[in-house]
Amino acid sequence: MASSAERHDLLFAAKLAEQAKRYDEMGDAMKKLVRMKVELSPEERSAFSMAYKKAIEPLRSSWGILQQGKSNEEINGAKQKVIRIREFQEKIESDLSSICDEVMSLLDKHLLPFTTNDENRVFYLKMKGDYYRYMAECKTESEKKKAISNSLKAYQTAIVEAEGLPPLNPIMLGSNLNYSVFLYDIVKARRRAMAVARRTVDATVGEIESKRLNKEMYEDSMTILDLIKDNLARWAADVPLGSDDLFFVLRRFSL
Repeated sequence: MASSAERHDLLFAAKLAEQAKRYDEMGDAMKKLVRMKVELSPEERSAFSMAYKKAIEPLRSSWGILQQGKSNEEINGAKQKVIRIREFQEKIESDLSSICDEVMSLLDKHLLPFTTNDENRVFYLKMKGDYYRYMAECKTESEKKKAISNSLKAYQTAIVEAEGLPPLNPIMLGSNLNYSVFLYDIVKARRRAMAVARRTVDATVGEIESKRLNKEMYEDSMTILDLIKDNLARWAADVPLGSDDLFFVLRRFSL
């Protein structure tokens, strides 16, 4: 059984690595802690998430930049440049997939089976949805379809698991925010995305004034809620793209 001293030392090492912006070492420390198969504290959970977020973000950004460049070269008819860009993208996709696979393994083998905490469970399921979404962003054909299906299942399970949490809980709000973004950007189910966002906002009516959360959690919740409202305002101005009904989603992704 993991001792509190071991956990403390690994968390300290992770936070030290984060301060030094040595995110690989931050990830190594949190990986060791997670493999202890313990119920993570909010601080440990946050450090675990941050370590992999810092690892994946540069890859997602690089892939997006190359994708834009590839689109421009395709318009220009520069076939050789398109081939070179695609080769570079494939290297990034390989690195990105490795990180996502590692996250899934840690979640499925070392975190989800050992948590009895509702917040932790929702957080981990949201994280699964997020990392499958990241894979879907750069995959094609059958691999993309599979990633979308897995992401959708994870997000939907998180919503079910979050039913016992208060409407202003920041973990629940964050899960709904990311799920709505996934529906809008990846699945292209824009009306469904807006419906999820609206339900989330509507559920907080009457809860905001109660301020039943502590100050830090309340501020986190308000920040996430503002992001959801900003998305709603932006999405409402967009032109609908394709069919958004449930039948379309089920048929397209075989869910």
